[in-house]
Amino acid sequence: MTKKSQTVSIRLLRDGKQPSNSIRAGVTLTPWYKLEGAQIALDTIGGGAPKWAKFLELTEAEKASLYNVTAYGLVFVQSGGRWFAVSFGLGHVKLDPDAFEQDFGLRVVLNTVDPDKLRSADVRTPDENTTSRRTQTARRSDQTAFSIDIERDIVRGLAGEPKDAAFASRVAGSDGLTLTKEMEVNDLPQVCADAFAAFGKTDYQANFAWIDQIKHVRDKATIELLDAALVAALHGCLAGAIPDTLHLAYPVIYDPEKARQIRYKGFGCWNIHTDLEIADYVADMREKPLTTYEPGNLATHRVHEVNDEGKDDGQFWRIKECLVFETDLNGEKYVLSADRWYKIDTNLATAVTAFFAGIDQHTMPPAVAGDNEDKYNKRIATAGHNMLCLDRKLVKPTGASYAIEACDFLQNDGAMIHIKDQTSSSRLSHLFNQGTVSARVMKMDGAFRDRLRAEIVKQEAALTLTGYQTLVVDAGTPFDVDAHLIVYAVLSSGVAAGTSRLPFFSLVTFRQAVNELRALGYKCAFAWIAKPASAKTKAKRKTAHPGAQAT
Repeated sequence: MTKKSQTVSIRLLRDGKQPSNSIRAGVTLTPWYKLEGAQIALDTIGGGAPKWAKFLELTEAEKASLYNVTAYGLVFVQSGGRWFAVSFGLGHVKLDPDAFEQDFGLRVVLNTVDPDKLRSADVRTPDENTTSRRTQTARRSDQTAFSIDIERDIVRGLAGEPKDAAFASRVAGSDGLTLTKEMEVNDLPQVCADAFAAFGKTDYQANFAWIDQIKHVRDKATIELLDAALVAALHGCLAGAIPDTLHLAYPVIYDPEKARQIRYKGFGCWNIHTDLEIADYVADMREKPLTTYEPGNLATHRVHEVNDEGKDDGQFWRIKECLVFETDLNGEKYVLSADRWYKIDTNLATAVTAFFAGIDQHTMPPAVAGDNEDKYNKRIATAGHNMLCLDRKLVKPTGASYAIEACDFLQNDGAMIHIKDQTSSSRLSHLFNQGTVSARVMKMDGAFRDRLRAEIVKQEAALTLTGYQTLVVDAGTPFDVDAHLIVYAVLSSGVAAGTSRLPFFSLVTFRQAVNELRALGYKCAFAWIAKPASAKTKAKRKTAHPGAQAT
């Protein structure tokens, strides 16, 4: 009998897992006579009219004509001493997510796919504002077509054509493996055995070795150990020093110029802070006092944006969503960012840390308590520090659809200084990108420099300053990159104590930005702007009745 092309979806159960403890409640398994030792589950999902039928106010007769049912199948096949779940329809949703190997399908694809015949890539970029994207090509391509940043991106899925056509005609993989090949049902054990053999290979290192540099951790047991390390670190803060591997950062992009304040809730504290700082969170817990940090606190403690009275006035997040933490486990480095754990290649971690340590340091005027980027820039602009403030003075590059900020400050020696607050890695990423875009336009676009010079004249007149226009050459004069040092400056508390550092993913972005600037010929420097601990006030409490509890 001629075999027909068939597409199957396969997941590898964890070692020791059996079909009976790998399925969700309500799924019934029975022996399957087609394959020796195999088990099967067949059923339908749904039953009834779709949800939109109610919105349309359909009659019962009309609803009956839209009866909504989806069938699924799950076949458990044993091969090579391991169990495999082969799903059909929505069968995979009936599996316990903790029962199967993470990234099984991705690893099989990496080891079998032809690196020049990729068709699709699912990529996640971890940061304080994690982004996900799927890139597909119209024809077979190599990995360069997918714009994968090998130092920042996590590849969650790949699809393409295998090197060995006998293995499959097409493969796609993430946790599960989807493959297409000519087969019949009796071939399933051998198909699973071949996939398992590919899973154990290291062939991927020839073309995809970088994929191990940053890996999203989804193994439940490992996450439990990492969460325990985080809890232990927070517990240690209650009676000791705060480690430089522990920070707080907004898990979303936020507006640094808004006037909302911060309150840490969930343990009866009513203090209000002007900044998101790990030191403030710890101080509030000590004040209550909390002497023990429990695992449950990661979910029950929250960060709220509040008004002057401590009432909610914006967004809120679980404290774990805002914690940034770096730790070692079994000789491997892990990073917590936006409530996700990532395993970092040791060589990569060492390289980016050493790179940052080798950058020249630039000195900036210190901040005062309560300063954010906007307040700091406005204060320094009129304080006589030999710098012209160009914050939010936008100039449009030639042919561009939007205007850009050349820098926050132009120093009287030509240095172009870009400033952001440390409380969000998303904002830091924007800072580094802002510096590279500005430097590239300055070098390439003479007409932009002329428009910038005109803007500088306006600011000189407003602030009664002179001499800054001459620091930027006009369109008719050759541009000299040596005339402009590019400085990235970050507002941060704890600088005097030597405890400030950038989160890992910010270090990666910083290194990329500096390398791009160096390729353009610029020299770069970094500046910590020392900021005292944020001002703390007590919220006004309105007690509804005696004994009412703070939240």
